[in-house]
Amino acid sequence: MSALASVTAHGPEEERATRHLQLAHHAASRLGDVLVRQGLIRPDALQIVLNEQRAEANQGHWILLGDLLEQWHLSTHDEIDAALSELTRENEPVHFDGHAHASVANRLKRLLDIVGALVGLGLALTVLPFVALAIHLEDGGPVFFQQHRVGCHGWQFPIWKFRTMVPHADRLKLSVKSADALFFSPTGKDPRITRVGHVLRKTMLDELPQFWNVLKGEMSLVGTRPPTLDEVCHYSAEHWRRLEVKPGLTGLWQASGNRHLRGFDDVVALDLEYQRTWSIGLDLSILLRTVISALRKPTGM
Repeated sequence: MSALASVTAHGPEEERATRHLQLAHHAASRLGDVLVRQGLIRPDALQIVLNEQRAEANQGHWILLGDLLEQWHLSTHDEIDAALSELTRENEPVHFDGHAHASVANRLKRLLDIVGALVGLGLALTVLPFVALAIHLEDGGPVFFQQHRVGCHGWQFPIWKFRTMVPHADRLKLSVKSADALFFSPTGKDPRITRVGHVLRKTMLDELPQFWNVLKGEMSLVGTRPPTLDEVCHYSAEHWRRLEVKPGLTGLWQASGNRHLRGFDDVVALDLEYQRTWSIGLDLSILLRTVISALRKPTGM
C-alpha cells in the first residue's frame, strides 16, 4: 500500500479544499484496504462503498466509511475498530505541504516550548514513582499509554500519557456512547476510566509524559487539539485546516476547563480561532488559564 504523495495546500481556496477532500478520501480508502487484506470485505464491494462516499462528499455530505459499511451490512463495529487499530500500527504517513503557520516558524515559541518541556519532564520524573505505583496497585497494567496522533501537516507521531483507562480501552471504545460522530465525546460517565485515572485527569497529571513530545518538536506547549487517526479518516476539507499548526499540550479547548465534554464542532471552532489570533501573548495567557483550570474542580471528566 503506497503512501500518498505530498499535496500542496497553498493556492486558491477551491483548490485547497479539493486537495484536502482528496486526503480525507484517501484516508478512508486505506481503512478499506485493511478490511480487504483481512478478508472482511470484497474489493468490488469496497469500491462501491467508496464511490458512494465520494458522491456524497462532492455534495457536501461527508459520511463515515464505517457507517456506510454497517448500514449495508458489509462489516461490524468490532471489525472496523480492529482495522483502525491495524491502520494505526502501520502508521503510514498521510501529509501535505504548505506555508508554515507563523506559530510553527516562531523561534521564541520554540524556545518557550523547550524550556517548558524540560521543566515539565522534571515534574514528570518527580511524580513518576507515585503514579506508577498507584496504577500498578489498581490493575497491574502498564503505566504509560501510547497512541498515534496526527500532527502538523498530517504527520503522525506517538503520543504518550500516564494510563487513565483500563488496558485495551481502544478496543472497548465502540461500547461507549458518544455525543458526536466524529469527535469521541462520551455522553455520560466513561466506564473505561479507572479510579486512579479519574484523579490523574482531574489534576491533568496524565498529560505530563507529553512534554517529551514537546521537547522533540512533535507538539507545542500550546496549540490545537491533537486528533486521533480514526478522527482524521473522516475529516472534511474544513477540518484539515486544524493541521496547519502544531498540536498542543494545551489550547483554547483545554483552558476552557471542560476538555473532555466539548463536541467536535466546538473543538474545531476553538482551534481555528487559535490559528487566527495566535501570538506569544495568547500562548502565555492560555498557559496561565490552563494552570488555573487544573487547580479548580472541573465540571466533568
